[in-house]
Amino acid sequence: MTTTDQKPGSVRYVTYGCKANQYDTQVLREALGRRGLAEVDRGADLVVVNTCTVTAEAGRKARQLIRRIHRETPKTRIAVTGCLAESEPEVLRELPGVDWVLGNGDAKRPVQFLRQLGWEADPEELGIPAGITAFAGHTRAFVKIQDGCDKACAFCIIPSTRGRSTSRPAAELAAEITALVESGHVEVVLCGIHIGHWGLDLGQSLADLLEVLVALEPRGADGQPLAYRLRLSSIEATEVCDRIVALIAARPERLAPHLHMPMQSGADRVLERMNRWYSVEEYLAACDRIRSQLDRPAFTADILVGFPGESAADFDRTLETARRAGFTKVHVFPFSARPGTAAWDLPDRVDPQAVRERRAALSELAHELGNAYQQSLVGAQETVVLEGFAGLCGRYQRVRVDPERLAGMPATVDVTLELHSSEGVERRELWGVPR
Repeated sequence: MTTTDQKPGSVRYVTYGCKANQYDTQVLREALGRRGLAEVDRGADLVVVNTCTVTAEAGRKARQLIRRIHRETPKTRIAVTGCLAESEPEVLRELPGVDWVLGNGDAKRPVQFLRQLGWEADPEELGIPAGITAFAGHTRAFVKIQDGCDKACAFCIIPSTRGRSTSRPAAELAAEITALVESGHVEVVLCGIHIGHWGLDLGQSLADLLEVLVALEPRGADGQPLAYRLRLSSIEATEVCDRIVALIAARPERLAPHLHMPMQSGADRVLERMNRWYSVEEYLAACDRIRSQLDRPAFTADILVGFPGESAADFDRTLETARRAGFTKVHVFPFSARPGTAAWDLPDRVDPQAVRERRAALSELAHELGNAYQQSLVGAQETVVLEGFAGLCGRYQRVRVDPERLAGMPATVDVTLELHSSEGVERRELWGVPR
């Protein structure tokens, strides 16, 4: 570990993992930005590495990066934050160039970091930050509405690194989102570790929060109302209540008709071993209930393959369940044993070659389902949040727009969807024709 009394003048941020991590990075970015640190892409005096520990690969990449930074710029000081800093602090402290290892508790309180760099903290920085004012370089902003998780999935290390579920007050979130929209962000993604549990510690529910947020009326400098869209980042299928579905149905332009609902497995036997709290039929019933009330909603999911004890028959059931759910996109990831989890020493590990084959088969099915969903959207009317000449529509599809059809560089554009085949592109692409 290196030390110096000289304050850094420039900083670089590297973030791994979830949207909640990206939000945490923005909190630190604003705290250091207020001290005049210039953000640079290379050659920084200070590099903040915000880490993830969901998989062994995520941790390996972070450690590899830290070693490379020190090798290429030995004088650079390195601060490591995030979940890996919580779960492997001693390992990280031994890496060359690392000055600070700040676990999640410290990372949420920039006061600790600021004081170590030699700055006094402002009063509003003494506790958990009350929000951010921008999301650097993006028209979409992430806002963390809660942190932590009270569940105990056998494969997941996150509850031990982020603690129990805690919710941010609705009024605080409403003020933050209003400010973000008024500063130019036209979509706000509501993220956290287990957002379906927002409000349980406050005597409220996520539906209560959403009713407040969809009713906000941010205004531009001219006093006119500003359009904005909210999106739920990830929510358990069993926690999408009828009130939430009704809000999406009533205001799809305000609350995106897209639900990312982690399934993890489509076989009851594996779900039970994972310590998940629903059956396959309960998950599919939730999908059917939601789909019956919404117009072509987009369902995306996480599915883990190769969990200890998963048989070939279990995997076949997962393929069938994914098909019945009608996912539009699937994040397929292999089981990664993490120390400190219930699955760490489970027997009946799946052969690595079988895991690779299952991952490929599920990815192929996801590709097929995604193509079918795209076809179903031809002729649909959508608002696309642009970054350049492409962006996301409410149903979480990437849509390209002919730049010659745009007037200037708008943040959003209302389009009619078409499906085009492009040379050199395996999958057909959605294009939007401005209305």
